[in-house]
Amino acid sequence: MTYETVVAATHGDPVAAEEVLDHFDSTIDGLCTHAFVDEGGHTEYGVDTQMKTEMQGRLLAAMLHFKP
Repeated sequence: MTYETVVAATHGDPVAAEEVLDHFDSTIDGLCTHAFVDEGGHTEYGVDTQMKTEMQGRLLAAMLHFKP
C-alpha cells in the first residue's frame, strides 16, 4: 500500500479506502477469529463476521480522522 493510497483514503476516496481495508483484511480476520462450540460440544474456529464488520467500520472512521 502506498502513501498516496493512504492520503486518498483519508480524503474519502472509496477505491483507496477499499484498498486499505484489503491490506488489513488478514489482520482483522486474525483478530476476529475465535472458537465456536456446537451443541455436540465440538469446537471449531471461525471468523466472527459481526466483529469483523465492526472493526472495518472503526478502521474506516479512523481513516477519515487521520492527518497524513
